[in-house]
Amino acid sequence: MIIKEYDVIVIGGGPAGGQSARELSAKGYKVLLTERHKSFKENNFSSAGMTLDPLTEFDIPESVVGAYWKNLEVQCSKNLYSWKGNKSKGVVLDFGRLRQFLADETIKYGGDVLMGHTYLKKELISDGVIASFKNAVSNEVVQYKAKLLVDATGPGRRVMYNSLEDQPKLICGGGVEYLIEVEQKIYDKYKDSLFFFLGDEWAYKGYSWIFPMENRILKVGAGKIYIQVDKEDEFKGSVKKMTEKVIKDYLKADEYNLIDIHGGTLKYSPSIKDTFYKDKVVAVGDAVSTVNPLGGEGIRYAMQNARLASNYIDHYLKSGRESFSTYRKKWRNKHLLKWQLSEASCRRMYAKYTDDKIERRIGYIHKTTNIDSIIEMLFNFKFNKMITRVFEVYKLKLIYKFNKNPKVKFR
Repeated sequence: MIIKEYDVIVIGGGPAGGQSARELSAKGYKVLLTERHKSFKENNFSSAGMTLDPLTEFDIPESVVGAYWKNLEVQCSKNLYSWKGNKSKGVVLDFGRLRQFLADETIKYGGDVLMGHTYLKKELISDGVIASFKNAVSNEVVQYKAKLLVDATGPGRRVMYNSLEDQPKLICGGGVEYLIEVEQKIYDKYKDSLFFFLGDEWAYKGYSWIFPMENRILKVGAGKIYIQVDKEDEFKGSVKKMTEKVIKDYLKADEYNLIDIHGGTLKYSPSIKDTFYKDKVVAVGDAVSTVNPLGGEGIRYAMQNARLASNYIDHYLKSGRESFSTYRKKWRNKHLLKWQLSEASCRRMYAKYTDDKIERRIGYIHKTTNIDSIIEMLFNFKFNKMITRVFEVYKLKLIYKFNKNPKVKFR
């Protein structure tokens, strides 16, 4: 039995889903935003570090900000490299409060929010689609009808694809994050920085981090792209062990208050080969690989993608004509090359480079870039200086080969 009809049902209350619901309800459409957890405080996984730009871009309020940062620091197995800023360069958001804000915005514009309901299945009908959900408490199954569904279920892609076999080839990763309360002197040391770890000593075949939140609260976590898993990897490099090693041996936090542990799985297509639209379902956010493992702004790109998708949904609801292939083309044209460069850098840094090579690469970047340049590379995927350096090295190699053998021909 169908309880209610909507123009759009957005399934998943993350940044992409919440922004989609916010955008569409603000345009005057009847929108239902659904979330499988009973509260946005649950499943609170996201390190949520970003630059200042998204605050203005998406009208994100101060109440969602956990802390401001002005420095970037990278600890390799041997050396610490710091880029210092003289003013705030970015923020660390409270991920749960961000999602709650987007849901509240949806309600403010006339939309509905359904919490504690898990998506089960969809049924395509002549004039729309029916979505079924199960209540997390009562196990009661309820149905809602819409003209379109938005798949914002993240890496699970549960709405777009009926099974794992239907999905494109995906790279898998995962992470864990501890939210801890520490002594004031420990917090003060890290309160102004996004702090990363690379190299086997602190981040075996992956990366770790320390991010500040409110006074005395730190986010400490580790992530990994599971390109290869072996016995040594399982013994030495689980994300949980990496995180706990940072807390114990680097922070030297012998006593701390563990507020929360949360974790998540990432599945993405390096070449963005996801399906963006099919059978009345539009995919957004992680369902179309908007997050990149190198360390950029996953939240910002998810919300940008949601905004773009909402424009094409608006066109469809007004005209009845589908133009979602253009939505896919426009997103890929803008991001594909940057994503591929970033993903290739990620693979080399996390899976192939030795500690010595990581030290040399980070050391070189530290010598040749200021904090604004490194922010552009990490968060906006602008690799101009890095690409220039690659060509310089290639040119030097050609010159060296030619000097050794003047008869060699290059094609």
